Amino acid sequence: MQRNLWNSLKETASLWRWALPGLVVIGLVIAARLTGSLQSLELLALDAFLRHRPVESADDRIVLVGIDEADMQKTGYPIPERNLVDLLNTLQTYQPAVIGLHILQNQIAKSESATRFTRLNERQNLIVSEKVLSAADQIPPPLGFPAKQVGLIDLIPDGDNHVRRTILGTFDPISPTTYKLSLAIGLVETYLESQDKNLTLKNGISDAKAMRFGSTELPRLRPSGAYAGADTGSPQILLNFRHSQQPFRVLAWNTVITGKVDPTWLRDRIVIVGITDPKIRPIIPTAAIAPTNSLDLQAHTVSQIISAVLNGRSLLTTWTDGWEYLWILGWGLTATIWGRSNLLPKAKLIGIGIAQIGLVGISYVLLLGGWWIPVIPASLVWLLNGIGCTAFYKYDWVLRSRLKENQRVIEDRQRMIEQTFDVIHNGPLQTLASLLRQIRDGKLSPEQLLSSLENLNREIRGIGEHLKQETLTQEDSLYLRDGLKVDLKLPVHELFFEVYSNTLERSDFPRFETLKIACYFEPIEHPSLSIEHKRSLCRFLEEALCNVGKHAEGATHLNVTGTQTHDRYALEVKDNGVGIRSSVDGEGTKHALKVASRLGGQFKRESLSPKGTLCKLTFPLVRPRFR
Repeated sequence: MQRNLWNSLKETASLWRWALPGLVVIGLVIAARLTGSLQSLELLALDAFLRHRPVESADDRIVLVGIDEADMQKTGYPIPERNLVDLLNTLQTYQPAVIGLHILQNQIAKSESATRFTRLNERQNLIVSEKVLSAADQIPPPLGFPAKQVGLIDLIPDGDNHVRRTILGTFDPISPTTYKLSLAIGLVETYLESQDKNLTLKNGISDAKAMRFGSTELPRLRPSGAYAGADTGSPQILLNFRHSQQPFRVLAWNTVITGKVDPTWLRDRIVIVGITDPKIRPIIPTAAIAPTNSLDLQAHTVSQIISAVLNGRSLLTTWTDGWEYLWILGWGLTATIWGRSNLLPKAKLIGIGIAQIGLVGISYVLLLGGWWIPVIPASLVWLLNGIGCTAFYKYDWVLRSRLKENQRVIEDRQRMIEQTFDVIHNGPLQTLASLLRQIRDGKLSPEQLLSSLENLNREIRGIGEHLKQETLTQEDSLYLRDGLKVDLKLPVHELFFEVYSNTLERSDFPRFETLKIACYFEPIEHPSLSIEHKRSLCRFLEEALCNVGKHAEGATHLNVTGTQTHDRYALEVKDNGVGIRSSVDGEGTKHALKVASRLGGQFKRESLSPKGTLCKLTFPLVRPRFR
């Protein structure tokens, strides 16, 4: 259970390791959006999409009567009340559905007869203007007009001074209990009622604070996303400008006064009268269309609402915060996974480019349907994570590959050192130990000593030649005494027998000649041992047999067995000598413990009762990870 838990923790850590860079980028982009740092880029993207929409036809339901610079020179400014009354009365003769006067009270010069303009309030299809948003700069409507015939014309520019939204209504800052509607809403309400009595202004259904005409709800702009931190407490909507070279019919003051007008142009239409002289009404920057004036903005607002109600034209709306940030997160995570894929970097970059084009295309199509989605944040997380993670994981892969290669080289060198030591320890060192023991016992004559040293010299040189060949040819062989090489691809039990036979024939261990030996190695039914594992097992058996030859004093019997029980194999070397005399582990014991660790098995060396020594290595018959 602990191993499974540890593996699970390692997998989790690995997952977080490769996902963390992408998550950091996603978090930074979302934080930037929440603080409004991406607002200017998102608004520029909106402008670009709106500029490249398909061209629309003109809206002939709206007619603008502009008072330009030439008219101002004739009439003077402020506009004389009598001239303005004459214009409005002339327009009424054409029976328009509603007239909106986009001229403020302080732009009208009062005449001696103060009641002349006031009497226009008897015309219920006339709506006049006021400014209310700023308490210090309020401009009230002309006297005598009821609230239903008054509409505010305040504009709300964005931080870059461009106008992209319009206000539909607000509470009066001076009289907080009084609610004011915009001129555009007044014009729309009057016009729609003339078309269908059921199309009255009501509160929204899905959003109670929104406005609604029939089943068409005007989606409120919320203080989130591209408008993070913006004051949208009063109902506002995004301007979905009509994309046309000349979206509305524009008539000059003089054309109307002189009667040079086709009556069908004005009958049952929405007529908006306003000043277009740029010295009085400054040009307003709107990046989605050519710079315009506030009169045009009122027309665009009215047009988009009545077109939505009567023609199903899309109003611009946004997703809720949850869906927007899920959209950003989805693109960011997809880019992170893409960056970590096994594709070639060039293929990854091509895929990133294609997907980026797709993202922009999807956002554009959705905008045509009325949905303004966060294309800039999604593009940022896609490009940063796609390109950044591709570079990061490529670097990480190269670094890890180099570390693995270095580790492999180190392991190969360590393994070669251990193999060299095993060959020397089980060969020349064992011979040398036996030779020294015989010299101490005085059993060797000078001639025998010389012969033994010559044999030792040949043995050492033979080991050097064998190691050289093994390094050059990478052959899978095991070196034994007297130049004997055994193919490690042979079955394990055959290898054990070769080692056993060669070791017991060694002349430097005369004790082997007097022992009664029992030997049996069972074949392994499902061999799964690597070449290195076989080599280690053979060296272990050789070392164990040599220890018997050196230390098993008084031994008369030797049992050497290899037995399989279920999925485990036990290799035993057991004698009936004096037993273990030293409490310190020698190099042979240390080597046996390493072999057991590599195989995922166990090793024990212990004294037997009443006498003798057992040397046993047990290991599972599955391929363990070579450590």
